[in-house]
Amino acid sequence: MNVTRIIDTFGYVIYGALAFLAVWGVYNAILLYRTLRKKTIKDPTALILQVQELCQARKYDAAMSVCQSPTYWHTALAQLIAVALKNRAKGLAKVKQLLVTEFHTEVVAEMENRLGSISTIVRMGPLLGLLGTVASMIAAFGRIGSSEKVNPNALASDISLALWATGAGLLIANPMMIIGNDFHARLRRLRDRTERQLQDVLDVIETTENPKAPAPAERPARPASSR
Repeated sequence: MNVTRIIDTFGYVIYGALAFLAVWGVYNAILLYRTLRKKTIKDPTALILQVQELCQARKYDAAMSVCQSPTYWHTALAQLIAVALKNRAKGLAKVKQLLVTEFHTEVVAEMENRLGSISTIVRMGPLLGLLGTVASMIAAFGRIGSSEKVNPNALASDISLALWATGAGLLIANPMMIIGNDFHARLRRLRDRTERQLQDVLDVIETTENPKAPAPAERPARPASSR
């Protein structure tokens, strides 16, 4: 009888852990989408044109001030432009290496950590649910074995409660999996957009730092690869 009570208590602990996983998953999902919205700039045209004009006039400090202004400082594009302007004297190849490092360590590192938490929830939800089902079934059959008469209604109630643990684990894991996949896609789009937008600024920086380099519009087009 004591063993049955211990298993019952263990089952309720697992239900509590499932509830915690659900709350933790929702919390991380909300923070992920909020952070992504902050890092994304809806219309980068004004920022890019302003930075390009200041770079062409060699007013790099003013361009950095624009990137660090309250309007733009939290966006990924402004952060990377500021890094490029600060390290412009190191050469374009070195600047690109620094930009890759900055993007992964300062822009997406926190979001990737929270994505890791969501991935853990996706894996743990069904396993915890299954463990809760097994514990509840053991407790239910333990009560059946310790009594002379079996109440079908009580047995059905115990089995239903046991199966709800697995159902709860799946209900937690499936939405978290969808959220994780959706956020991965959004993060890739942010990376691709930022890379394209940043290239316009890098072209201007390269032209102003190296006057002998051809202007972006005058550069010869790359030959098409033969198949």
